[in-house]
Amino acid sequence: MARDRANINTSIWTDQDFRDLNMAEQHLYKLLMTHPTLTYAGVVDWRPARIAAMTADATAEGVRATADSLQAKRYVFIDEETEEILVRSFLRHDGLLKQPKLSISMVNAFGAVASKRIREVVTHELQRLFEESPEWAAFTQPKVQALLKGKGTDMSEFTEGLTPSVTLPFTLNADQAQALPTTTATTTATPSSKEEGKKITPTNRKTSCPDIFPVTEAMAAWAKENNISADLKEQTAKFLDHHASKGSTFVDWTRAWQNWMRNSKEWAKPQADPNAIVPAMYGWANR
Repeated sequence: MARDRANINTSIWTDQDFRDLNMAEQHLYKLLMTHPTLTYAGVVDWRPARIAAMTADATAEGVRATADSLQAKRYVFIDEETEEILVRSFLRHDGLLKQPKLSISMVNAFGAVASKRIREVVTHELQRLFEESPEWAAFTQPKVQALLKGKGTDMSEFTEGLTPSVTLPFTLNADQAQALPTTTATTTATPSSKEEGKKITPTNRKTSCPDIFPVTEAMAAWAKENNISADLKEQTAKFLDHHASKGSTFVDWTRAWQNWMRNSKEWAKPQADPNAIVPAMYGWANR
């Protein structure tokens, strides 16, 4: 459910962390907070080119780099796979959790979030707010109480090891973009001469699924650091087959691969019986 207004308190200018952001970062943050697709869960459609089109001289490359910087500073959390971006502190500052009816709208919006990782981050933020302000009206609502019992994950667990893209201005003309080196939002190994030009590293534009996508030593090390025990070759083959069949395009295929590998840990877990979960969520099991 989209919103028709946004609450940005003037006290935001008393926050030194916000004042330490550059103008591009502040502009993108306020743009996301007032975006037409912003939901009551604080989630916005993540389409950098469309966001750039809302400002006369902005570019998709500049929007993406600015968002990467905001993510590194914990203002937003991006899921490239589902094309969603979360304004992390939205629930803290918007005030909707103090209103029972809007709290239900938040629960409904939460249910519409496609990204499992974003849902876990939202749950984590809700759990933090409950500890700080248990008197808020939202926490008397059974549906909100059910969300509080879900799995919450701090966004740092998903962003650990990621580094922001090269710093770009929010507005970037074509000549500037062409002069920039190809960069990556994650740490990857330098390709060998045989791998050169295979387009497995991100460019400034989205590309189709590559025919060759070798698992480098750096990628294997990343998987080990993130406790991913799945067969990397097998999961990579599934990753490529899935996106080739869908005609997916990404700016950063290594980052998309990392998202897939993180999900593989969840896919390997035994699935709970949905007939047992749904009654428990809404308190029916106790009736």
